[in-house]
Amino acid sequence: MEKIEAGQVPRPQREERSPAAPLRSPDARSWWPGLGAHFGNWRYIYVLIVLVIYSNIVLRAQLRGNPHDDRVPDEGPVSDSSEPWTEWLDITPSEKLRWQPCFGVYGPNLQCARLTVPMDYSRPLNASAAHPKVHLALIMVTGAGRTKDPSTYAEAPLLVNPGGPGGSGVAFTQGRAASLQILVGNQHDIIGFDPRGVGYSTPKADCFASPNGSNGVSGRNVAFMNRLAWLASGQGIGVTNSSNVALTQLAARSKAIGKLCQRIDETQGDSSIFRYMSTPNHARDMLSIIQAWDEWRLGSQTMQPMQPDTAQPPVEQQPSDYDEDSKTSLRGKLVYWGFSYGTLLGATFASMFPDKVGRIVLDGVVNADHYVKPMWETSLVDTDAIWDRFFVSCAEAGALCDFYRAGDGPEELRARFKEIMSSLEAQPAVVLLPDTNLAALVTASDVKKSILFAGLYAPIVGFPVIAELLDRVLRDKLGGIAKGAGMASLCGNFTLPVWPDDSITAVACGDKRRKLNEGVPELQARFESAASYSWFADVWFGIEPNLGCSGWEIESKEPPMRWHDDPTHKPALIQTSFPILLFSNTLDPVTPLEAALAMTRKFANASIVEQDGSGHCTLSCWSSCTIKHLRAYFNEGVVPPPPKFKSDVGNEGQWPTCQCFEGPWTSPGRPAAEESMSGIPATGDHVQAYRELRAHFSISMLSQQLDYNNPLKSYLVERTRSLAGGYP
Repeated sequence: MEKIEAGQVPRPQREERSPAAPLRSPDARSWWPGLGAHFGNWRYIYVLIVLVIYSNIVLRAQLRGNPHDDRVPDEGPVSDSSEPWTEWLDITPSEKLRWQPCFGVYGPNLQCARLTVPMDYSRPLNASAAHPKVHLALIMVTGAGRTKDPSTYAEAPLLVNPGGPGGSGVAFTQGRAASLQILVGNQHDIIGFDPRGVGYSTPKADCFASPNGSNGVSGRNVAFMNRLAWLASGQGIGVTNSSNVALTQLAARSKAIGKLCQRIDETQGDSSIFRYMSTPNHARDMLSIIQAWDEWRLGSQTMQPMQPDTAQPPVEQQPSDYDEDSKTSLRGKLVYWGFSYGTLLGATFASMFPDKVGRIVLDGVVNADHYVKPMWETSLVDTDAIWDRFFVSCAEAGALCDFYRAGDGPEELRARFKEIMSSLEAQPAVVLLPDTNLAALVTASDVKKSILFAGLYAPIVGFPVIAELLDRVLRDKLGGIAKGAGMASLCGNFTLPVWPDDSITAVACGDKRRKLNEGVPELQARFESAASYSWFADVWFGIEPNLGCSGWEIESKEPPMRWHDDPTHKPALIQTSFPILLFSNTLDPVTPLEAALAMTRKFANASIVEQDGSGHCTLSCWSSCTIKHLRAYFNEGVVPPPPKFKSDVGNEGQWPTCQCFEGPWTSPGRPAAEESMSGIPATGDHVQAYRELRAHFSISMLSQQLDYNNPLKSYLVERTRSLAGGYP
């Protein structure tokens, strides 16, 4: 097999494709020139909406160049030219890393590869060519000083995961690579990857996979239209308690999707990706990336195959405390920044491969004990406290808040909000779409799910958008912002940058220690338990990892993870080769601070930094203190002291806390010029990079919550983008 250096494009070898997943047909319409026309017409799941937004907005900025990019152009891959757009299926998959220039429209420093790993790690690829394979999509932004010599690259790349499950690391890195490098330093080679079954990695976890239609429509288009039809059929149900039959209908729909996925799984048998979508397999894939990196960087022609590992926190044969060598060399170790679900993935990796921990940052931390339970009822313990701040912040902002009226205090704002919601529950708002002869409804469920709950993930951006929408509802002005072109524009063959998948359900449901297969009375009891924590329980209860797992019958090929909080099972502290660093906001709508503190207790010498702000993950607000800790950890191996708890139970104690420099309806505070972050002054570039990353997460979350034909979608995404300040 010929050796291909970084920057050298391998000879194209077309991957064989099944009839259910064809390439575009000769008459297919490309997504590129007509993207704007399609943008407002369907619900994009997490990965898809991010790429579409980037396509419309960021491409223009990247073609102009990013004024905040502090990377240094060098000879080698960063200066090699590449086509503006890259088709992933044109990249030859390989068991060795074979980087090639890609996606020139985003900048000159991007390299792509498709790494082949075992679908089933108990059936390694070197044992039989017939063993099923997974091709992981990887994209790398190269650090400063890189040449065509792989040895000029970092000992260990920085892997990032934006969350999910089912989030695309490719989309995240592809669009926000410059922002990431500004924050952590341009000496890092940053790799984003699509986990197995997700995004550009193949095979996809697609429950709607279909053969080509008899009328010439490609299988992918058939599957996409079937997916949209299914989503449309359930849109009128609303959130869990929107009616006395909503829970029954939502539970039935979950079981229907479970049966649909099971039919695909049974057709594919032991080569079904659905049976190998567990988080431990994602962790093994990250180890495969690390091993392939070492082989590529050092020019080795041999690499030991990875042995199967049990997916549980180890209690024996743990490495000793990190030594001096582990501080100076990161070769063969994981350097990682994971957000939200990405923290569960990072913690799982550290529990399975504790001697492979180089630097692991967990940001917006999932409680692993709760994650493996049938439902995540306790995730919302701080959600209402964030929502309460909307009324307080709006009253303090006065006229800057569109929902404010002269003389309002928080209580007056609450009362007016309750009147609006009661009105929408009694009579949904009617809007007429200006660009097609079509009417649409805006219900109380739409507002609560798509606007209010999504806005809690980044209140600095979300609260002003919420205020604008409530003001428009109050003045009966929603029609002025409604858009939509109807379904006709989707007829026939067209292509998308990436096709939707069902990875969030496959991963989350497959990871549960006990299947959720209960009747409506039992589910109602679970909902009432969740409602005791938060007014938003009706939104949270209905998401895919919760009620969406009702009736999921696909059996994972390995036992679920051993995370749980059974008091009779107290595993020893996990001794990692380098301490883990966790970050959490004081108030987080879905991964509360108490979850981060609980996870800190599982790892020896682990540290935590609390950011005194509201929102999901620390990117929700700007803090130079947070960035200082982040850079010092990644670049110098500086770890804050472990938290000092007052007792073995409870969360009272001492640990570092950072302040935010901005809030809703305020501009970010400019740090003093002399303030240093690991020797690098905090500048406006760092603030802008922070805001760009926040914009990515804000738009991603909003888009995930929006139904595909929500008439307010285009407006909400555009306003969020504008307020987030993330894109030129």
